[in-house]
Amino acid sequence: MSLDTLWQLHKRFLVGVAIGLTVFLIGSAIIGSTAGSDLARHSSAIGKHKRSLTSPVYNRSQLNALNTRLNEIDGRIEDLAKDALPRLREAYDLTGKASPTQHYIELTGSLRTELIGWALRRDVEIDENLGLPPQSPTQPQKIARVLRGLDVVERVCRLAVQTGAVAVEDIDIASRMPTSRGRNSAPLLDLTPVTLEVVFHDQSPRAFLDAVIDAADGLGPLGLIRWELMPEDARRKQRRVILEFAAGALPSAAAEEEVL
Repeated sequence: MSLDTLWQLHKRFLVGVAIGLTVFLIGSAIIGSTAGSDLARHSSAIGKHKRSLTSPVYNRSQLNALNTRLNEIDGRIEDLAKDALPRLREAYDLTGKASPTQHYIELTGSLRTELIGWALRRDVEIDENLGLPPQSPTQPQKIARVLRGLDVVERVCRLAVQTGAVAVEDIDIASRMPTSRGRNSAPLLDLTPVTLEVVFHDQSPRAFLDAVIDAADGLGPLGLIRWELMPEDARRKQRRVILEFAAGALPSAAAEEEVL
């Protein structure tokens, strides 16, 4: 069969194929030119950013200035912590203690006897548990947290007795460790919340609140974060004050406790 005969028989099909091929080649050329320019542009941008990453953002003098500023900020944080966080007294500090568990048992036992007895001789009842957990903690970091709270509890109880309270009730030292949401999400402060209620009979709690706010025992701030004066109980002639404190440590101190 001759080519002329093939052309006559399949002319429509061959023309369609030729047109389709032409359109395909034209489209490919257009897409290739557009994509090629975009690829070149993005490749250039990537190269530019890579070069910027390898070049220093700050020079040496700027880095020195930033380090100096960072040290100033760290110092300011420590000063603010001293002004706001309760200062841990030596008896409640585990530093240098050979056995944290033994020290905890001896300290809490003697404090229960001395503090509650001292208050009863002045007709003041103090929650005999002192807010301590039902079971003695064994982990050094947890012991440290409880002792920080207990330091605040003792000071507040003594101020309450000295300013006319008749009872200190519902003492609670939150001993649970804070949960971390991620590997690098440690809290800025390791805080131990402390709550308690102080009861006054037919007397204004004003002197007590002033003593707490001013830290009248001369031992530094108590870490008061909230207090609530409840309505007077007319039948019992009582006024209750609910207080919340936060005994805390800066991250460096908390890290030292972990390795005790």
